[in-house]
Formats: sequence, C-alpha cells, structure tokens
Amino acid sequence: MTICFDAANDRLLTEQCTAEWAWHQVLMELSQQYRQLDDPYLQARYIDIEDILQRTLRHLQGVQERVPTPGEPTIIIADNIYPSTVLQLDASFVKGLCLRDGSEQAHGAIIARAAGIAWLSQQGEALNSVQPGETIVLDMRHQRLIRD
Repeated sequence: MTICFDAANDRLLTEQCTAEWAWHQVLMELSQQYRQLDDPYLQARYIDIEDILQRTLRHLQGVQERVPTPGEPTIIIADNIYPSTVLQLDASFVKGLCLRDGSEQAHGAIIARAAGIAWLSQQGEALNSVQPGETIVLDMRHQRLIRD
C-alpha cells in the first residue's frame, strides 16, 4: 500500500486536489488493473481494493458504514458486497447473499461460507425483477435463484 500512498501524495502535490480525490483515483486505477487480469482468482481481488477505498473514504469523511441488520431470516440481494461488510452481517438472520456480479473466489464469498451464509454470485439480469419481501430460494447446487 506504500506505493498507493506515494501515488496519492504525488497527485496531491501535482494536481492540487483533496486527499479523498487523490486516494480515490489511485485505488480505482489499481482496482481496474485487477479487473483486467486473466487469472479469475486475482481478478476477484478488485473488490478488496474497492473495500479499502470505501472504508478509508468513510473514515476521512467521518461517515459511518450502514450494514444491513434484518430482524428476520433474509437473503440480501445486491450488485456486489465488500468483504468488510460480510464480516459484520449477523448470520442468524442473513441466510444468503445473492449478487448481480461478484465471484465465488472473492474474499467475501470465503467469509460468507465460513459464517454459514450462502453466497450466489453472477446472477445478472435474473435479479432485475425481484421485489423486496418476495420469497426466493438460492439453489446452491445449480447456482441459480428460484422465485416462489
């Protein structure tokens, strides 16, 4: 990360910008480099970089993270989810994560499975018409979403 700090510092000095903007630019460029890798395992690390970026920006701006806290068994549907967010989920209520994007090799997937939370990624357009409160099932054997 020292290289990232140095790159952000260089931008601060040369572009007369805020620390947040410089940090955002540097880490998004790094994230994009990971997305372009050929190895799926390494490619899935892009979300870790973006997680670090968002956590740092929230800290710099004094903003608290909003973590879903359902009061009943729930499957969370999202485009993607940061590993640090998965760590904060209550597995007694969050029974599954169903993602439009994401990867089975992401750190969030590893953390979710270790906590007993089902992880289903790459569901794309199948999530477009799912409504809040709708009953759904995650078919982990066939890696698909089943609507009631």
